[in-house]
Amino acid sequence: MSEKTKVVGAPDARGNIMYALTRIFVTKMNIKQSLVGTKDEVLARAAKTNRKRSYRIIPSDDKAHYTDHLIGEKYHCVETDIRTTRQKGAILFVFGGGMILGSDEGDIGLCRKIAQTTERDVWFPYYPLCHEHDMLENVRMIFECYTKMLRFYDPENIVFLGFSSGGALILNLITYINERNDSGEKTPMPGLLIPVSPGSVPVNDKERERIRRLDKKDIMIPASYMELAREIMCCGHDVPEKYLATAHGDFRNAPVTHFYYGSHETLYAFAPSYAASYKKAGADCTFHVGRGMHHCYALQYFIPGCKPAFDEIMGLINDHKNINPCKGV
Repeated sequence: MSEKTKVVGAPDARGNIMYALTRIFVTKMNIKQSLVGTKDEVLARAAKTNRKRSYRIIPSDDKAHYTDHLIGEKYHCVETDIRTTRQKGAILFVFGGGMILGSDEGDIGLCRKIAQTTERDVWFPYYPLCHEHDMLENVRMIFECYTKMLRFYDPENIVFLGFSSGGALILNLITYINERNDSGEKTPMPGLLIPVSPGSVPVNDKERERIRRLDKKDIMIPASYMELAREIMCCGHDVPEKYLATAHGDFRNAPVTHFYYGSHETLYAFAPSYAASYKKAGADCTFHVGRGMHHCYALQYFIPGCKPAFDEIMGLINDHKNINPCKGV
């Protein structure tokens, strides 16, 4: 293990009876089965779920100040501020869903909670899904969100936070920034990166074997989906491998990165590959692992036993000091 790579324990819920009951309930809901099948079957189930999620992109409540930023003249990025003026720091918060499930109404509520806890503005991109768009299109959309944020905040005051496929997207964004900068651009990196349960597509036998072993413990993500995800994320286009096998991306110049995983999730299989890629890039990272915990547990503060890990992530963001004042409003 590189001196710049650390593995530490994260808060877990072993021994918490309410968490144990929640795991039983989630297992019986058979969420995992919704991601099993052919590409068309999985996409059809996801589309049906998305059709049921009808809600306002801009909330009508007065619990925060919301601003809708139009990205690429067709996509939305909602900024949630706890005050009517911007803070010195901000978070680019990217949701997950396997690139096929859209966000739900609770995500903006989570944005608001994060904004209140960290006293930072939270920018939440509604990126296009891989029913009709490929992975690289999503990366480009989120990159445009980030460049817009740079008008208002210094880069060291910006934190990237993402979960599941959103965690993979913020890691892909580092690869994408490096690619553009190698071509002569000068886009700065953010100040901090926190991917929660980021995935990747497997590219070798070691990754496939690790996924297979963890599949028996995972209550949410089947191992088979990570093979199917390659075809889904390409959406019929020629997408560079580095944006599909995210764990093998280009992490040169990446900011200090804190990965969060549960030890009982299939995507934890990619942690060694991410560690190797960060070592190759000479970048600093720490892996926080919750023993016996499930996919994305560290952001599911509403589930018994998961809030301590959520609080730890909020603490990492709060400990990341703002250096310069906000650029403007």
